[in-house]
Amino acid sequence: MLTRVLFILLPTLYSVTLFLSAGLLFVVEPMIGKMILPLLGGTPAVWNTCMMFFQALLLAGYGYAHIISRTTINRQIFIHLVILITACVALPIGIPRQWLPSAEGSPIAYILRLLLMSVGLPFFILSSNSLLLQKWFSRSNHPSARDPYFLYSASNLGSMLALISYPTLIEPHFRLAEQSRLWAAGFLLLLLGAVFCAWLVKKYLNTSPSEGELDPNERTDGGVADDSRVTFRERLRWVLLAFVPSSLMLGVTAYLSTDVAAIPLFWVVPLALYLLSFIIVFARVPAVVHRMMIMLLPVSISTLVIVNFANMEGPKWIMFSMHLINFFIYCMVCHGAIANSRPTARHLTEFYLWISVGGVLGGVFNALIAPVAFNTLLEYPLALIFGALLLPAGRENIFGGQRKWRIVLLYVAVPAALVMLTYWSTNKWNIEDINLKVLADFFHVDQKILFQIAIYSVLGLFCYGLVFLKKPYLFGIAIATLLLTLVMTKDIYRGTVYQERSFYGILTVVKEGGDFMSLYHGTTLHGKQWLDPDKRFDPLTYYATKGPVGQVFAEFSGAKKKDYIAVAGLGTGSIAAYVWPGQEIHYYEIDPAIKRIASSPRYFSYLNDCRGQVKLILGDARLMMEKAPPHHYGIIILDAFSSDAIPVHLLTQEAVNLYFSKLKQDGVLLVHISNRYVDLAPVLASLTNAKGYAARVCKDDGGGDLDNERNVSKWVLMARRETDFGSLANNNSWKNIEGKPNVSAWTDDFSNILSIFKW
Repeated sequence: MLTRVLFILLPTLYSVTLFLSAGLLFVVEPMIGKMILPLLGGTPAVWNTCMMFFQALLLAGYGYAHIISRTTINRQIFIHLVILITACVALPIGIPRQWLPSAEGSPIAYILRLLLMSVGLPFFILSSNSLLLQKWFSRSNHPSARDPYFLYSASNLGSMLALISYPTLIEPHFRLAEQSRLWAAGFLLLLLGAVFCAWLVKKYLNTSPSEGELDPNERTDGGVADDSRVTFRERLRWVLLAFVPSSLMLGVTAYLSTDVAAIPLFWVVPLALYLLSFIIVFARVPAVVHRMMIMLLPVSISTLVIVNFANMEGPKWIMFSMHLINFFIYCMVCHGAIANSRPTARHLTEFYLWISVGGVLGGVFNALIAPVAFNTLLEYPLALIFGALLLPAGRENIFGGQRKWRIVLLYVAVPAALVMLTYWSTNKWNIEDINLKVLADFFHVDQKILFQIAIYSVLGLFCYGLVFLKKPYLFGIAIATLLLTLVMTKDIYRGTVYQERSFYGILTVVKEGGDFMSLYHGTTLHGKQWLDPDKRFDPLTYYATKGPVGQVFAEFSGAKKKDYIAVAGLGTGSIAAYVWPGQEIHYYEIDPAIKRIASSPRYFSYLNDCRGQVKLILGDARLMMEKAPPHHYGIIILDAFSSDAIPVHLLTQEAVNLYFSKLKQDGVLLVHISNRYVDLAPVLASLTNAKGYAARVCKDDGGGDLDNERNVSKWVLMARRETDFGSLANNNSWKNIEGKPNVSAWTDDFSNILSIFKW
């Protein structure tokens, strides 16, 4: 009776084991990423590098599974279980703080080495589980063993649920040390599951000549009929179809985490959608679903062009959703094409191996090639272009039949016409002459936004209309022409004089008319300077003399001036304008590119013109500040934001303890918390309450200053005692900071970004 029950439940037992294996695999990714962020300055590029490593190790695991699957079942079981047991020596997973990166150069090699040493073996063996267990199941004599690909859906379901659970359930309720111990317990449970699955395959092994695989003359649903059809062209197609979603996933992740925060929440959403597409397409859904996604893709990419370039205002989550929806449709189209061409179970491991190759190439392209080859995030639009080119349409032989010259002319005329239309509509079309006031009032939007929407709608509709010609690659060529034209001309119109891309982001120096030279990090202004020699040393934007920074330095000037000042985050070096002879300012900057730009008089001269002493210290502010003498600084200023991303590790209890250990007894800590998406004030309120420090918050609305001299900003001032604030304690601009009941103090192994998000 038990034997019969086990046989009936065989697919369920294998599915549960694969579910657990995949869950462990994808929980460890955000967990290890969060562990190493404090060592790398909290940059979003850390996650892209981690993903490339995970994809490469996944490929290695698939390669291992493919090789040993060619041996006898007994040898497969023995080798696999031995490696699983050996991997237990790496438990529980942790990152020693003494593994610090070099301050010079790109830390990519350091990250890869750290990941390999900490989680390499467990991740490697987990990555091979999916293939081996599917292969073992295909060797059983269960009726479902004829087409074991349904187990891939169970595996991806476990992956997706694990990813969703991490930022919503695991991260807010468990510290990193607790997460690591729970993960180790799960790994040991998986080991028992693998042993049980090995025993089951031995018990129900199909010993017939076909060994449980499909007969060469039979087909799987939507799959390849026999071995002769698995050609080089088919393998290359699997690689290309896997490459596009992989590259897009990292591009979308960079887009989200650059503008908000390098946190697991914005890592796992694109990855979860990526896995969800695999779950759907391998779950034997009707073919109409795939056809519907093919029809939706031109609509989604055309709409995304309009939304992205028209500068449409609205809730940020709507803009994010547009990118995520478009990404998911791309995944469904590409992964659906892969699933429809899956081979017989005889080629199962090779099939997954080629998919993994495409995934790794996407990761390598985004994490290694793109930062060197491009000085903007060009890999994102390029991946969109590749996907559009793969869109099925019309006949494959585009030059077959009569009148080939007409076809050639079409493929030449379309991009040429689109370039001219793009230039005319964005530069020469006097659309402002059209009165759209009634329409603008009806939708409660500015007329300029409607003008932008109209311009880019014309371009998007032109591209979308080409779909109906049903000519292969024509829509993709049009999208390529449009995106590349818009991206390449954007900097020309913007007045860009210099642009550089580093591991930490994209830096752009812009000459704004004849008045200012500005520095942008990602999409956020990081400082500007007058070009007028008479005003050149006046601090501007967030650091203006009438703003919070100017008020603090005005308070601590003259007889009360502080001899030593520390600033985390260099920017343009604007704060150096407040330093007088006899004072010394230490800038802690993690990005060598910012150091080069701020030190060049060609762009900015705050550092060169500083009246006091300037010292530039390269490296993560928190790690480098540990080397400073105790009670050395009179003022410490935290301004280390890349774009609007939050360096979470700089705002924890451990970090604040470090800052106050370096402050003099009457010193003050000034924190820049301006952010479009999160409210950091409650976090700092919890931190100050926990230590009994005094704190004030000042929100500067810019004061209505003309010529963009002053920007809206928000700052928090902290000290050991109220009296350390001086007259600022009675200044109405500096108010008592208020906390929130659901926001607790962050620590190095605990933070909850959801509790402070501006929904």
